[in-house]
Amino acid sequence: MRDPDFLNAIIENVGALVVVLDHEGRIYRFNAACEELSGFTFAEVAGKCPWDIFVVPENAYIVQKEAFEAMIASSDISAHQHVNYWLTKSGVYRLIEWNNTLLRDANGRVNFMISIGNDVTERKQMETSLRQSEERMRLVLKATNDGIWDWNPVTGHAYHSTRWKEIIGYLEDELPEDDTSFFNFIHPDDKFVVTQAISAHLENNSPYRVELRLRHKNGSYRWILSRGEAIRDIHGKPIRMVGSITDITDLKEAEENLKALNDELENRVKLRTAELTTARDDAERANRAKSEFLSRMSHELRTPMNAILGFSHVLEYQNLTPKQSRFVHEIHRAGDYLLKLINELLDLARIESGKMTVLLQPINLSDTLKAAIEIIQPAARAKQIHLLNECEEKITVLADPTRLKQILVNLLSNAVKYNIINGSIDVTREYPASNVVRLCVTDTGPGIAHENFAQLFKPFERLGAEFTEVEGTGIGLALCKQLAELMGGVLGFNSALGKGSMFWIELPLIVEMASVPAEIAAQQDKIFASDGQEWLVLYIEDNASNLRVVEAMFQYFPHLKLISATRGEFGLDLARRYQPAVILLDIHLPGIDGYAVLEALKADTAICDIPVIALSADAMTMDIERALDAGFVHYLTKPINMTELSEAIERCLKPIGETIPSDPEVEKN
Repeated sequence: MRDPDFLNAIIENVGALVVVLDHEGRIYRFNAACEELSGFTFAEVAGKCPWDIFVVPENAYIVQKEAFEAMIASSDISAHQHVNYWLTKSGVYRLIEWNNTLLRDANGRVNFMISIGNDVTERKQMETSLRQSEERMRLVLKATNDGIWDWNPVTGHAYHSTRWKEIIGYLEDELPEDDTSFFNFIHPDDKFVVTQAISAHLENNSPYRVELRLRHKNGSYRWILSRGEAIRDIHGKPIRMVGSITDITDLKEAEENLKALNDELENRVKLRTAELTTARDDAERANRAKSEFLSRMSHELRTPMNAILGFSHVLEYQNLTPKQSRFVHEIHRAGDYLLKLINELLDLARIESGKMTVLLQPINLSDTLKAAIEIIQPAARAKQIHLLNECEEKITVLADPTRLKQILVNLLSNAVKYNIINGSIDVTREYPASNVVRLCVTDTGPGIAHENFAQLFKPFERLGAEFTEVEGTGIGLALCKQLAELMGGVLGFNSALGKGSMFWIELPLIVEMASVPAEIAAQQDKIFASDGQEWLVLYIEDNASNLRVVEAMFQYFPHLKLISATRGEFGLDLARRYQPAVILLDIHLPGIDGYAVLEALKADTAICDIPVIALSADAMTMDIERALDAGFVHYLTKPINMTELSEAIERCLKPIGETIPSDPEVEKN
């Protein structure tokens, strides 16, 4: 005879979920484990169907009800199993596995269904996470194309993946997994290095990363990068060591070829430059002496100028008499003028020595012009000069912002200094070509005699103004002309004696989707007057540090002049405008990349024959081959070697028809 109290005690205290349903699916029993998991008391659920309380999602109501009815109608006396979600009172989903037993009367009619359940939510989540982790690991290993090894340093048991075996030429079943023969494949000269590295890692936890050679099935050796990590027990004792191998044979061969090629090029450059050497050294010594002199003079002049200007500025704030104030003001004004003269002299010297560089970028010409006008406006008011600015719309040009402002201030300052009292200055703009803007500064001064035109841009030439009260040195216009040309612009003037002068600067105009017709580009003046021994090189590079490196190298190439652009679109504009002898092109550029720039160059009949040298940090064989196949004449990898750069450019400058021995490996470097 069954003891009801005994059965109740078991049902209430068993760790599993126990739910008893009557033949209509209503809850008849609901044990303590069910109450704890669901958050509902037996009193809250008694007489209700589970699918009315715990159902999730919405369509589960019908599914669970029909499943119950199907079990009731079944004649199968075995236990029924199913899995479903419970939505707890707190709104949390729990996944339950159920084992269902039907209790029938003597006529086979179902009276009750006893369901015993287990909460498998965490287990299922762990299984899902494990599957996802294994899948990610499988994809990572497939993507890296590396071989995997697992070694027990105690037993010597070793596992090698299929890819590990493929790297050295073996099929899956040709090498057993439980094998310690890995050391038998190591090149004799590398065994000591590998053994030492493994020992250091196991004993001192030093990083295990070794380049070694493994014997291939065909008898050759493959260069391998082996990496690994020890797995230790709670006492720190290594119990396993797992890792990977990467085939780096191609990389090693490329390094060897590159080294041999570098050695060959260095020897060729030394032999080739042995005869240009004396003259170059003399020129360099002269430039160094000039630079050192200017540097010393700049320091020697600026030191007392600092005291003069500093103390005069302090004195201006003292309680001085009107006469003393005028004296201090004159000291300060003269000091500013002298400092300006020093700066102009140094800029002029840097240009003449080839050490002046400009950084071209898109700038708003109107904003720069307004800033320059603000600087000279007080002087214009003092002479009651009316200044009219007709260039206020947004005009984007390619220029160095600091140097452009310096030019505009100089032109406007001259228009004030050499103007008449109650005169005027007009600032206008013109478009002599589709990709060029001309900014004109017109004054009502005395003008310049035609016979003096040729002397205007010579340093220290003032055309008789040195005998007047107008201050000046004759450096400004000479400096501005050379700065304009460095930026890819042109500085010019028109003047008539007694009628005033107009000075103008032309700059590359940046227009969206702008293109330069071939007939216009062919008529553009070159930045540098070429006498057959001076060549223009365009460098398209967005990284300022890389640009400065190449600019520094060009100081040692006296027959080459460098201009630069920071984007592919700007570089194309400069190439069409000035048709350089050689183009140096970075691959990774903002906007359009190097390959798109090369394609655009090749598609333009006016510039399609310009040789283009690729400069890139990508050094893989596939990258080099892709670039050469695309049409680059040479491929130089960063960091750039100066002798390699010089050699590559010189090969591009060889006269048409002069044969040069072709070496595919040289072309790849």
